[in-house]
Amino acid sequence: MNTATEQAAEPVLDVRNLSVSFRTDEGVVQAVENLDFAAYKGRTLGIVGESGSGKSVSTKACIRLLPRNAVIPPDSRITLKRKDGKTIDVTSLSPGSRTLRRIRGGEIGMIFQEPMASFSPVYTIGNQMSEAIRLHRSMNRAEAREFAEGMLARVGIFNPSMCFDQYVHELSGGMRQRAMIAMTLAMNPSILVADEPTTALDVTIQAQILDLMRELQDEFDMSMIFITHDMAIIAQVADEIAVMYLGRILERGPAREVIRNPQHPYTQGLLQAIPSLKSLKRRLTPIAGDIPSPLERPQGCPFHTRCIHRIEDRCDQVMPAETHATPLSSVRCHLYGESTHGC
Repeated sequence: MNTATEQAAEPVLDVRNLSVSFRTDEGVVQAVENLDFAAYKGRTLGIVGESGSGKSVSTKACIRLLPRNAVIPPDSRITLKRKDGKTIDVTSLSPGSRTLRRIRGGEIGMIFQEPMASFSPVYTIGNQMSEAIRLHRSMNRAEAREFAEGMLARVGIFNPSMCFDQYVHELSGGMRQRAMIAMTLAMNPSILVADEPTTALDVTIQAQILDLMRELQDEFDMSMIFITHDMAIIAQVADEIAVMYLGRILERGPAREVIRNPQHPYTQGLLQAIPSLKSLKRRLTPIAGDIPSPLERPQGCPFHTRCIHRIEDRCDQVMPAETHATPLSSVRCHLYGESTHGC
């Protein structure tokens, strides 16, 4: 289903009909099912949803950064427009190919939730940055160090030379995240995937990191995919929003439209759970129940087990088609009638 943005520009990253499952001892876990999304140059796609909705799996699939028990069917397509203008089907690449290694970091950079798990504890920050820089850029050790220190300074680290020689455990949470951003941007990716990059930070540092990422996105003219479970954060950073639940996108559209005029009951529930300084007496309304296990995916609409507006013998039987709820946004919900239009 095309939005105005999709009609106006060619995506840098185009994901179509993506499904990801995992073989486990308990059975096959369907983490993502028939997912479509796209990232556009200079714009931010926000993917929001509870833990277990498939946000991280869907983006890690774009650089084949999934465990060996992951299965992506042949009809899934992940198309990347590289910096040289050539288009490549990422799903056709073998996991150990040189092209895929170049894409990781050089074309699509990832910032993870916890830098302690991203940096090796036995090598200095500078050692790891230099290795990544020399892999993607033609530089010797001295040039790589100078470039790395410049990037550390660019992300607001006041003594980049000292940070270069430190280990990750010697840095505070905010400094670790800044160093992670610096290392990612040092490869000059055309797409930046930020996987809940501020979750482990306090509110003040969180705001600083969000401001930094927006500033750097404008400077480098990057596409960004921002993953979070926090609707308040996504409202600050995203141009478009995709709301995910149990491996499906249930609502999508321009950020302002989705925030101000949410259509799907799940999106409405996420927004009602956000505290507001304007109405301190308003009671927060949590979404009832828990997200089902992927091993026990409900039939029909995946949200029907928790939805207060569910239609008996309809929502629990048939997966709703994606349809326009407003001129700018689309939704998968039986409350908006049937549609024969695919996405």
